[in-house]
Amino acid sequence: MKDLKRWLVWLMCCSFLFVSGCDFRDIDLRLFVVSIGIDVSEKNPDMNRFTFKMAIPSGDPKIGDKKSFLITQESTSIAEAIREVKSKVDKELDFGHCKGVMYGEAYARRNISKIQDWTVRRRDMQLLMYPAVAIPSAEAVLKTDPPTERIAGNAIFLALSEDGTESPFITRTYSFDLSRRMLEEGEDPVMPVVETTTDKILNIERVALMDKDKVKVILTPDETRLFNLLDRRNLSTNFGTIMDGKLLEVNTDRTRARYKIVTDKPGEETIDFNIRITAILEEKEDPTQLNQKGLHKIEEQFSKELSQAVKNLLERIQKTGLDPLGFGLRYGGTHWNNKTEMDEWDAMYPHAKFNVSVKVKIKSTGYKR
Repeated sequence: MKDLKRWLVWLMCCSFLFVSGCDFRDIDLRLFVVSIGIDVSEKNPDMNRFTFKMAIPSGDPKIGDKKSFLITQESTSIAEAIREVKSKVDKELDFGHCKGVMYGEAYARRNISKIQDWTVRRRDMQLLMYPAVAIPSAEAVLKTDPPTERIAGNAIFLALSEDGTESPFITRTYSFDLSRRMLEEGEDPVMPVVETTTDKILNIERVALMDKDKVKVILTPDETRLFNLLDRRNLSTNFGTIMDGKLLEVNTDRTRARYKIVTDKPGEETIDFNIRITAILEEKEDPTQLNQKGLHKIEEQFSKELSQAVKNLLERIQKTGLDPLGFGLRYGGTHWNNKTEMDEWDAMYPHAKFNVSVKVKIKSTGYKR
């Protein structure tokens, strides 16, 4: 019995020799890639210029001692570029903290499907990354060093995620949602546009509308705000108008946009939008005090102007043939026959009419009596 136990102990000790060790590397042996930029190569149009922004681990971020640097590499594929970048650094590249993919405008107007597929296919990349179109180039945006940035590379993520700032001009997009829309029938992808200025400021106030794999149209800031009004609830923003030569500005408190696709009459299909806005009168140049009649007049003017502005935006998007608000997906889901519903929608969308009804309710004039 004792011999048997001795043999078992011996076998157990020997079995440890065949156990492989873990591939763990200490944090001081890692370089954390926080952003990736993709541009078209200026030297060779068949190659791309990849920019990797890396953060060097440091102590307390509250001290403000951030350290980061960029490495650029031209290659035909991002996988090859990463292998080549590894030969230029002395630590292991870690993509677990990568939160952004910046597509240079020239590259985004070609085809982003190859890189976007790579970001969702690679196991150590987050699906909650924030993709964006970078102007004038991804490298220039990643080089921008805003003075308010406390942690290397996080200024752009705080803006795109709206964790740091909440702007009516920012259209938040996740990587998984972008990939879904690129494959979804009846809903086209969108991406925010990040521009860098000479003052080291990152300006995010426009949205790019895409067909399934490239940018086709970039909206103006005012159009972007209206797009966000249609796309999400409770948009916090302001709208202005001129009455009798005096400026009036309202700040929205609650917003809600709903629509339905009306197909009662073949050939006369309509998309009816109903938008409800509750707002506060925030700025008023005319010092005279308002009465109830004057307040209704202001509400009617805001409602009329916003209805026309939203209709103009929807018709402009319709002319591009894009469907970023997912009308086609709604139609396919409510008229499903597993055969011809999307063909019906493709034939219907170009001539569908938009009926827009905006009702603005001013709940407070801000006056104290």
